Amino acid sequence: MTRPLDVLLVSQPVSYGVAVFVRQLAEAAVAAGHRVTVVCPGPERGPLAGWVRAAGAEHRTLDMARQPGPRDLVDLWSLRRLARGRDVVHLHSSKAAALGRLAVLTLGRRRPAVVVTPHYWSWLVGGRLAPLYRWVERVLAPRCDAIVAVSEAEAAEGRAVLPAADRITLIHNGVDRERFSPDRAAAERDPDAPLLVCVGRLSEQKGQDIAIRALACLSDPTVRLRLVGSESAHGERERLGSLAASLGVADRIEWRGEVDDAAPELRAADVVVAPSRWEGMSLVFLEAMACGAAMVVADVAGSEAVDGAGLVVPRDDPSALAEAVERLLEDASLRSELGGAARDRTRAYDLGSTMRRNIDLWQELAAPEARLAPIERLGEGR
Repeated sequence: MTRPLDVLLVSQPVSYGVAVFVRQLAEAAVAAGHRVTVVCPGPERGPLAGWVRAAGAEHRTLDMARQPGPRDLVDLWSLRRLARGRDVVHLHSSKAAALGRLAVLTLGRRRPAVVVTPHYWSWLVGGRLAPLYRWVERVLAPRCDAIVAVSEAEAAEGRAVLPAADRITLIHNGVDRERFSPDRAAAERDPDAPLLVCVGRLSEQKGQDIAIRALACLSDPTVRLRLVGSESAHGERERLGSLAASLGVADRIEWRGEVDDAAPELRAADVVVAPSRWEGMSLVFLEAMACGAAMVVADVAGSEAVDGAGLVVPRDDPSALAEAVERLLEDASLRSELGGAARDRTRAYDLGSTMRRNIDLWQELAAPEARLAPIERLGEGR
């Protein structure tokens, strides 16, 4: 028998992958009878606030910014107030994880259990601030009860860098195999032109510029590239459009923008391309696989799920991406074989199992003997 928990989920991202995961976790936890409050920026910043309210969870607005800034101190004390008296605080993304762990440190022995899911390691994407982020993560790693890695590669990287490696547990991201299925309707497309589909917010991370450069390398001038996703920052579409024009492929790109359901777009593709520069474990990988798509993905964390059921190429390499796409476009039987293998592979990434494992982790850590254990203080070793 398990008891209902009072759970606080905290997320700085409010759209796309991390936000989708938080929505799924909130939905599963509410359905399991737990009381869930989600702390994140408001609806003017993205859809997460509306999603969690629709799931029956409470939303509390906290306008966290991704970059460090003076208001972090205000957010820290707000999180301290919101965390007090909870059974579990589950922190999503590096910013929420840093502020949340510091907030809980101030609550003493009668603190909530603390779980961190970074979704990708901050030091790998921090640019000039990467050394600072690595130091912060090393200092704060022992100040939680569990760190959830969402892919094998992410877990291995964390264990190699962080001092509290034994607190890292692997719970893969999951996918709804009924919603993302090969058997439903596909989006409209030109049946006479081969179609590549790339799903994700327009950003440096997702690598749409790499896909555009690869498109320009293809020998077949009729191949089209459909970009599904909105801008991560103002000017991204203009930047990518200028690149496409400079390469002479602007008329071969379809700008779909943000869609409510990416599954029909994935089903419409001859080949799904995912040329990300970094990931924790992309939900698009799993969603495309569940749709039975033939895929070419970059060698980032989470791509191990695709390997053998799709083609994996070096990251930031348009030529390698183009070569793999050419191979798939020229071989329909290979596309079918890989698509079937990808669909079968997703049995191991069932969304329900992923959510249950997270909730089971909460129950384990919220047991009285676990909740009263002190988190290591700053400056102390384990």
